[in-house]
Amino acid sequence: MATYRPHHIHLMSHEAMSAAAFYERMFGARVVSSKGANGLPRANITLGDQFILISTVDERVTRTATGPHSCLGLDHLGLAVDDLAAAVSELKAKGAEFLMEPNGHIAFVKGPDEVSIELVQTA
Repeated sequence: MATYRPHHIHLMSHEAMSAAAFYERMFGARVVSSKGANGLPRANITLGDQFILISTVDERVTRTATGPHSCLGLDHLGLAVDDLAAAVSELKAKGAEFLMEPNGHIAFVKGPDEVSIELVQTA
């Protein structure tokens, strides 16, 4: 059976860098790096042992949008796996619905309450 462990939390914000500054100021988070995602800024921060991505989104991203990156607030949970193919096979056998089939080292599973779960192969 595949072993799952936390990998990251991905948040969506209209102002990713301001959001990162908030987590830094309020909770002592550390800004690791910033890079563009689809031409918009993204902040990568650590808070304790937790890695948090904060992407900037524009007016096209709303709670009624579809896809793995579709709302403000929590975008998805990231789980690390050693063997993505084995994890996908196991989850499909359990009836999991995939929002994105394996693409390189990642895949997205549809979770409850419209939360996406990203599987990230780390080995």
